[in-house]
Amino acid sequence: MPYRVIQWATGSIGQIAIKALTENPTFELVGVYVTSPEKAGRDAGELAGISPLGIRATDRVDEITAIEADCVHYAPLHADLDDMCAILESGKNLVTPVGFVYPAAADGEALQRLQAACAKGAVSLHGTGIHPGFSGDLLPLTFARLCRRIDRVIVQEVADLTRHPSAAMMLEGLGFGRSREECLTDPAPIVKTMDRIFAESISLVAAGLGIGLRDITTEYDVAVATKELVVRTGSVPVGSVGGMRWVWTGWYRDEPVVEFRTFWKMGDDLDPDWGYENLKYSLLIEGDPSIRCGFEASTPTDENDPGLDGRIWTAMNGVNVIPAVCDAPPGIRTHLDLPFVRPLGLVAAAR
Repeated sequence: MPYRVIQWATGSIGQIAIKALTENPTFELVGVYVTSPEKAGRDAGELAGISPLGIRATDRVDEITAIEADCVHYAPLHADLDDMCAILESGKNLVTPVGFVYPAAADGEALQRLQAACAKGAVSLHGTGIHPGFSGDLLPLTFARLCRRIDRVIVQEVADLTRHPSAAMMLEGLGFGRSREECLTDPAPIVKTMDRIFAESISLVAAGLGIGLRDITTEYDVAVATKELVVRTGSVPVGSVGGMRWVWTGWYRDEPVVEFRTFWKMGDDLDPDWGYENLKYSLLIEGDPSIRCGFEASTPTDENDPGLDGRIWTAMNGVNVIPAVCDAPPGIRTHLDLPFVRPLGLVAAAR
């Protein structure tokens, strides 16, 4: 029997997930939730840019929680704790790419509510994605198994967002196109949640290495466009923010042990020019022996959209873990709890 899955939200990640869930015989798409009344009632296939599927989207939470399903792939722009708890309490496992990779390191009240919801529904919650969720979590913990000693783990992400389709995320959520002063003194909504999301990921790596962190610090800076940047969602005016850079550092005693460096850009004509290239993830483990590795798309899925592969990776790391989460004991299940995840139904010749 396939795993019955509901897709929550049909933005750039949700559309990729719908396509994957309908192509893979491991899954059966049984429902779709949308966040705007304009999308309600429309066919899920139409919303995903594929052939009609005969599944009508709804914007009512009660209708979604009433559907009989094994799991919800929860991918809104902003997580809503009440909605997450309602999903879990209705007896549906929940996989999400919007944080929650290690809720034990986050807000205590949220952790207690999620734990109680998992217990009531006898289901599991798992946070994943590409970063956090893979390059900053699974990648370093996997390569750490080759070391005799670890001094520091450094993970770097570069994302080219010029062709990202979501204006709500790029302009309103992250604040590209605002002034430097606005971004630094009053960060946009998504920027404000970044510290929590990445602190969880750093804490997960530390827990996987068997240590507890003294502190997690954040450095945040922006770069401004030196000429107008024409992007998929509009344009970034000269002198407004076209690049963002974060450095999160996890400290063990007085030593920086886990460091995440993230750079998101809307173009290359930026000041300062930090010299980053296109979409790429890299890992450096300083120790004995030291290890350096990285990954990027070998052949871009779309030459005109350099960030598309990153969005596919984000969606698929969630979709492919659904069977393991559904089969896990109830509770919050992080990468440290799940067994080796088998990505089922992907081999084209076997479909």
